[in-house]
Amino acid sequence: MNALTQWIADNPVVTTWITLISLLGVLITVIALILQIRDKKRRAIYYTITSTILVDDEVSQINGIKILFQDKEVSTVAISTIKLWNGGNEILEESDFYPEHELKIVVPQNEKILAAAVIEETDDTCKVKIAAPNRKENEIVVSFYCLEPQQGATINVYHTNVNERETELVGKIKDGKVTNKSIEVGMEDGEMCISTSNCKIYFGSNPFSIGTQAIRLFPNILGISIVKRKKRKKEK
Repeated sequence: MNALTQWIADNPVVTTWITLISLLGVLITVIALILQIRDKKRRAIYYTITSTILVDDEVSQINGIKILFQDKEVSTVAISTIKLWNGGNEILEESDFYPEHELKIVVPQNEKILAAAVIEETDDTCKVKIAAPNRKENEIVVSFYCLEPQQGATINVYHTNVNERETELVGKIKDGKVTNKSIEVGMEDGEMCISTSNCKIYFGSNPFSIGTQAIRLFPNILGISIVKRKKRKKEK
């Protein structure tokens, strides 16, 4: 064995070939793992949401101003644009949702959805429609014929909720999930903040100030901290 090892060490060509074969083996393993992950069945609806406040409390409280939306008096009005799509790798149909847990746009219980419209579809075979349920004013059902991977729609929703984070797309897919993929960039307390549905990432104004941040965790030493966002409790 020692003689073989020495012979390999004394022959650069053999060493090179062994190295190349080893790298090739690693590459094949990585590719196999990637293909396995890619081919794994995934069932998911992804969505992003952006909201604009059209009328807030300050405007509606001015004496002499009365705000009507489709003959209904309201104190606040916001418009949310929701883009939803099949983020998995399987075709989704309405029957893939559990009964009474269909795909819905929801605002807090003390708010109302005033109107909604599908403004765009990736394909006319999606047949995305909206229909307000009779029992609740704070939610609206989203129905569709089928969504192939990456197919989806854009929906405009007018409502009274001025807190964008409390406007959601919800539903329970059999062996799947509905996930908010929105990303927001803004400033909070003088720091740049990037927000997702699950957490916030803060970029400090002086990321190289190691002396003043030495007692913090490693991300904070770099001027970056991650804060887990508390989930809002859903009322029964």
